[in-house]
Amino acid sequence: MVNRFEEYQIDALKSAFEQSQQLTKNKKIELVTATGLDVEQITSWFNRNRAQKRARKSIGDLELTKAELQQALQALREGREREAELQKELQAREKKEAELRAENQDLKHQLAIVGGDSQFDYFLWSSHGPGSTQSNNLPRS
Repeated sequence: MVNRFEEYQIDALKSAFEQSQQLTKNKKIELVTATGLDVEQITSWFNRNRAQKRARKSIGDLELTKAELQQALQALREGREREAELQKELQAREKKEAELRAENQDLKHQLAIVGGDSQFDYFLWSSHGPGSTQSNNLPRS
């Protein structure tokens, strides 16, 4: 059966621990006298409390790291979502560009046809137009 420390013993140990987490010989003797505990009990209490303090600090550090990682993960997810949106937008723009290029090519082709007709019309007009001696040779419509 484990003997529990009395409240005044725990108060004395806590007070000494707050002053210094490391025990000197003089501090051990002082605590033995003040608490009625033996040196091994006092040393064990200090060792346990140092270990608990390190564990609490480690838990706090891990919780902080976890929070930072969760934020980084959220930022990564948002970045991937944004990347997907931008990829979709890029594909839409590339499709629109291809459509415009095709339309542009079609218009150039139409201009070439119309331009060819205009040149032909000009040729007919200049060679058979008013004042031309060959105008009577043109078939009448």
